[in-house]
Amino acid sequence: FRAQTECRVTAGRASVGVEVQPAASQRCLPLRLAARQGTTSPRLWAIRDRLRLQQQFDFHRHSKGASLSITMKWKAMGCTLLLVAVAASLTPLMAVPDSQDLAGLGSRHLLQAGNDLDSLRKHARSLLAEGEDLDQMEDEFADEEAEQYADDDQYQAEANASKAGAAAGGAPTVTVPGKKRSNRTKKATEMKKVVEFAPGANVTFGDDIDDEGKCETEIEKYCKDVEEGEGKLSDCISDAITESESDESDEKPEISDDCREEMYQYKISRNQNINKNIPLAKACKLDADKFCNVTWFFGYKAGAVISCLKEFKSQVSKPCKKQLFKIQMDAAVDIRADPLLWESCEEDYKSVCKDVKMGGGRVQGCLRDQRMHLSWSCEEQLFRQELENADDVRLSVRLFSKCMPDKRKFCKDIEPGNSRTKDCLEEHREDLSTECKEEVDGMITRRVRDFRLDTKLRGSCEADIANMCAYFGDMDDIDTFDASVINCLQDYSGEIKNNECKRQVKKYMSLAAQDIRFDVPLAEACFEDRQKYCSMVPPGSARVIRCLTIQREKLSPVCRATMFDEEVRFSENIDFQYPMKEACKSELNKFCKNVPHGNARAIRCLQDNKSAKDFGKSCKEEVEAYEAEISKDWRLNFRLAKMCDKDVHALCPNVCPTDGSGQTDGSVCGGKVLRCLTDKIDDIKSEDCRKEVFYYEKMEVSNYKNDIILAEACRTDVEQLCANTEAGEGRVHKCLRDNRKKLSEQCRKEELLLEEKEASSIELSGGLLRACKAERQLFCHEVAPGSARVFRCLAENMNDPDFSANCVYQIVYKLQRRQSNWKLDPPLRKACRADVEETCSMAASQNTEEGLVYKCLIDHVDTISQGCQKELGRAVHMAFYVWQPEGILTSGCDTDIQKYCLAARPNIAQRPGAVGACLASILEHQDRAAGGRRQLAEEKKEEKKEVKKEEKKEEKKEEKKEEKKEEKKEEKK
Repeated sequence: FRAQTECRVTAGRASVGVEVQPAASQRCLPLRLAARQGTTSPRLWAIRDRLRLQQQFDFHRHSKGASLSITMKWKAMGCTLLLVAVAASLTPLMAVPDSQDLAGLGSRHLLQAGNDLDSLRKHARSLLAEGEDLDQMEDEFADEEAEQYADDDQYQAEANASKAGAAAGGAPTVTVPGKKRSNRTKKATEMKKVVEFAPGANVTFGDDIDDEGKCETEIEKYCKDVEEGEGKLSDCISDAITESESDESDEKPEISDDCREEMYQYKISRNQNINKNIPLAKACKLDADKFCNVTWFFGYKAGAVISCLKEFKSQVSKPCKKQLFKIQMDAAVDIRADPLLWESCEEDYKSVCKDVKMGGGRVQGCLRDQRMHLSWSCEEQLFRQELENADDVRLSVRLFSKCMPDKRKFCKDIEPGNSRTKDCLEEHREDLSTECKEEVDGMITRRVRDFRLDTKLRGSCEADIANMCAYFGDMDDIDTFDASVINCLQDYSGEIKNNECKRQVKKYMSLAAQDIRFDVPLAEACFEDRQKYCSMVPPGSARVIRCLTIQREKLSPVCRATMFDEEVRFSENIDFQYPMKEACKSELNKFCKNVPHGNARAIRCLQDNKSAKDFGKSCKEEVEAYEAEISKDWRLNFRLAKMCDKDVHALCPNVCPTDGSGQTDGSVCGGKVLRCLTDKIDDIKSEDCRKEVFYYEKMEVSNYKNDIILAEACRTDVEQLCANTEAGEGRVHKCLRDNRKKLSEQCRKEELLLEEKEASSIELSGGLLRACKAERQLFCHEVAPGSARVFRCLAENMNDPDFSANCVYQIVYKLQRRQSNWKLDPPLRKACRADVEETCSMAASQNTEEGLVYKCLIDHVDTISQGCQKELGRAVHMAFYVWQPEGILTSGCDTDIQKYCLAARPNIAQRPGAVGACLASILEHQDRAAGGRRQLAEEKKEEKKEVKKEEKKEEKKEEKKEEKKEEKKEEKK
């Protein structure tokens, strides 16, 4: 604990003030000093745990902790001794004394745990002025004491026993003088009217319980020296009742049920009229007149003035706040102490919580657990009390009781008030004990259903709530329970201006991503689906949400749509991807330490580094699972959805299934929009969108699962042909292509389509990229990727001796694959698209891998465009450059190659370009021998071309004439 002490000596009295800070006073029960009026030395201080504060003590609780003033009749030197006694009394009651913050004791080591009374007395002796004798002083005080109690037989007997014990060499017996029964003056019943506009009240026993009533035994046992009046006996018994229900006390006070009931009835009666509560009426007289004097208009209702003061708690004076807190504490412990709440909930209590014992906040806890079955008025008043008590964890009785050990462990230095302790427990919720975590989770569940229960969010977001969520009502209005405000803040989190509000909203989004109970829209929309499909899945760690995701197709439309909306919302930040964040803690620190979490940047960083050698397996699995999930629908990919929204609406409208209103029904697009974007990547206007689509293509070629349409088409093929092939780094794609002839037609077409995408950039060809990394840096480092430019550069230089065999193999394989389908050659595809549509559309529609379009273009080489001729010539040239027997474009020359090239040099085919050079040499020789015949043949060909062109022109003219005739006929009709 931390204490500040002040010692004052006046008129023969020594007074010590001890200010105890929150670490020791968040619960006031541990602060118990055993002292008896008239004791005169530390030797006679009885130090026992959990004893009550005595009559000479003035104890106050306040917002910063608690204060304890002790005034005793003592000589001037007694002040030092009293300080030592205070230290000795406090030490055994505090778990972890903090001696560094105690001032005024002369030596700070007094508060070290384990110091006994004798060592403290020795130190006290060292503090005395020179010449003073502690033993002599104690003897003098003992004589005064003996004279004072000369007629007390009990005292004399205890004193003689103490002397006998000391003479025998043992420790003196510590005794406490006292009488068999406390002498209190009974106060007569009086009519009190401190607050003028409230009804007068008959106050019995000076506003206290009867010390000869049902609590007589308990008062004599625990409150013997407490005076009657102004609730002092009541407060003492209340503390004993609270301590009796504490899990921490080893020796709990024994309080009878009759005494408890008498206490509660006293408080119930007291809280119905402010004039029955004298301390409250005195402390709040001016505040009540200022804020609550409306009885002249509305009339008076029991408990109304006190309820009004609680509404204005933040504006009333400090003494009034102090008394209101006691009222709130009483009502938090026993529901009947809040007249308005009990009036509204009495029937509900009998209906759903009749077996729950009164006190300890148990009834309110039960009613909250049964919220769905409560009457509207009870639920309203229950929320009102919860709203009033939201700031201080001590007023959440059940939570406070179950979380005390956790509070001391994680939040020992947190001052009460402003929800600080609650927020601290919330921050450590994953480390809390089971019963404390249940209470904290319940608190969060109630907070997300109404933002007003979270003091910090309510304060920091007030302006943003009004501006963005059109919430212009009174923040304290209890007529509505509205989770829509927090949902609104989450929807527009990017527009929030207040940084603290932003932080609070992000916290709730993170909690919603972890636990469905903290996501009100999803919890309500999926209540029945959760019971049906995920009833055995415990909440937390996103387990229920993941279960529902797996069952997506079976979910009700409302649940499916709501869950999809939440998934879109959670895609923005790794803090909302709980399983991934937990699995990737070390990777985030190692690879992405300085990368902001927002805008999916940290997620992208993990994606970029998932192939690193020291990247953890569990993290990699979570990243791959995330990639597979966002590949199901473009809207789940935050970065792509943000960059491509306009292009999607322009290029791919109406691709996703929608209901009649144009809104999605929660069904994922199944990769349809992503397929549309990749097919039309050259038409995308936004450069940022094009980059994101390209990144998605890299995901596709790396892992077949990220291409949803392909994965579905090839599911059976993978099971049959590649069951033992691990997904990732293009391994499954390679396996499927190696078994091309065995693939189903649907799977073959999907793989061919993916190959077309890979052909456009080396970045999409994983095997080629890895095999030719050094060669690319050496020969093509200045060539920009895209349109197969890097591949062409590598192909042109692959005969260089610095090229590795693996790189050459990859290039040759790609060139040979190009012959099967014209779309695998990006430059030719671009140059010949119009010619193919006009001349070879039939061949293109078959989408085979037999080179039909190539053959068609070759057959019509004279009529195709010049650009297409050029690219076709290059394609044929490269086919001969990497010749192999039975090649699709070169098989017509196999006999001549065998006859004129391989016969003389059998190994010529092993070197790229050698066979092509051999054929070129033979053709050149034949041309020279043929002489002018060849030139004449060329001229005839040119004439034929011209004739054909003229014929086509005539045909077009005729077609136009026919069209005009048809138009005229239509006009006449």
